[in-house]
Amino acid sequence: MQNNFNMLIKSYYDNLTGTSKDIADYLLENPQTDSALTITDLAQKTNSSISSISRFSKKLGFNSFQELKINLLTSTTEKKETNNLFQEINSKDTLKDMAKKVFTSNVSALNATIDTLNQEQLEKAIEIITAKNSIAFFGLGASAIVALDGYHKFLKSDKTPLFANDFHMQLMLAVTLKSDTCAVVISHSGENKDALKLAQKLRDKNIKTIGITSYGNSSLTKIVDLTLLSISEETNYQDEALHAIIAQISLIDTLFVLTAMKDNQQTTDVFKEIRETINDTRLNK
Repeated sequence: MQNNFNMLIKSYYDNLTGTSKDIADYLLENPQTDSALTITDLAQKTNSSISSISRFSKKLGFNSFQELKINLLTSTTEKKETNNLFQEINSKDTLKDMAKKVFTSNVSALNATIDTLNQEQLEKAIEIITAKNSIAFFGLGASAIVALDGYHKFLKSDKTPLFANDFHMQLMLAVTLKSDTCAVVISHSGENKDALKLAQKLRDKNIKTIGITSYGNSSLTKIVDLTLLSISEETNYQDEALHAIIAQISLIDTLFVLTAMKDNQQTTDVFKEIRETINDTRLNK
């Protein structure tokens, strides 16, 4: 949807400068793009160059301006009648209306996030994970919730998951990882000082790392080997990061399922053993 394309641009916006920001401003202010618009036309309208448009397209994760334009046109065609995907809650709403808006905002974060994913990103992510025997998860504050969820999910795989809740313990974990381990670092802003320190330690150890963040040009994206974006938007009663957590957990789910499908037999065996073990903890009925 159009709003999803706008949110993609906004996720990169704070770290854009000069010409790139001018191009972003034009696309945000002129969402109804003409299908006949060429890269030369856009360069003229934004007082930039063809090479600047190409670089901007690649910054947003597209291979070319043509791919960006197709995505924008498709988004415009599929645009819904709703004025705001992340709906504001107000005092006149009924409790049911408030609940509905919370759910709608969470669903919107999921839809916007899946719209940014592409086949190449997923293939690279699974290539990184399946090539290693262990996977370590790193996240601080609210991001620790996502990291712990990743640890829990991958307990059901044939990979050995690793996680520590305390920052100092995460630092110790980062510097002691072996070469047969990959890592996932979660940071909503991509600018958290401690999260960046963890990511840099992993890079120094030559640990292949996947970053999950809501900001495409954040400092984290420049350290990790691969970035997966979670798209969200702040509303008056919900912080942007709350929506992001829902999207980030879904990205973790995706990585787990795709890894499980890749290592199908091994994962099936682990699943069976875990089910049998957990069943023993339940009261007989």
